[in-house]
Amino acid sequence: MLATKLSNALVAPSKVANILDWRKAFGAVMGLDITRDMIGLAVVEHPDHICESVPLISIPLHYTGAKKAGISKSTLSELESIIRHHHVCASIVNWPAHNGRMGEDCGKVLHVLDSVINRSNSIISPKRPFTLWGSSSNVSFASFPPDNWGRSVEFSRAPAYTPGMSFSSKSVLRQEPSYNPSLVAASVLEEWVEKHWQIDSNLGIATAPKLTPTNFFFDPSSIDEFNSETASLQAALL
Repeated sequence: MLATKLSNALVAPSKVANILDWRKAFGAVMGLDITRDMIGLAVVEHPDHICESVPLISIPLHYTGAKKAGISKSTLSELESIIRHHHVCASIVNWPAHNGRMGEDCGKVLHVLDSVINRSNSIISPKRPFTLWGSSSNVSFASFPPDNWGRSVEFSRAPAYTPGMSFSSKSVLRQEPSYNPSLVAASVLEEWVEKHWQIDSNLGIATAPKLTPTNFFFDPSSIDEFNSETASLQAALL
């Protein structure tokens, strides 16, 4: 299977940390939370400078004509402007799996990213890569990781009942009026920073700790499988 533009630009979360280490004097990482009609944005500089992420104003997600035609020029222009202004060197994209399960929201994320990279070479590219970051609270494969076919015992387990829960792969939370995608993007960046640096606030320095394989993301071949619609996405652990 030939690699797509999207899979060529996908790297591990630790690789993004290495890029920011290299560009810490003059660079930042952008966080994205892609919903049905908005893109939440946040940026963070190297933790040697400041360890808090800064949420930006979310931008509307517009398309050109039919949705299959791709992301509109206005949306792309806003993203490109933010990248230039903040000197973004890589992106952390929220991966909205729910209890380890991939639903419509995950497909939406890849669809938007695929459209972005095919219509602009200055937002995501091998030189300005991205990674998928799932919140640790959403990862449930630690005891039963997927096999070579992407199967896991966890997929057959019903989640614990909570009042008002939705029996659907769609995320009701991400459609509520109070949901702020830029705050989610900022939270994703902060969690990523905490996993990749040990910050000494007294000395004002950040050192990279030894990482353990607990971060959830997909490898490039899995994205190609998704886009070709010939197989299911496979989960991979760092």
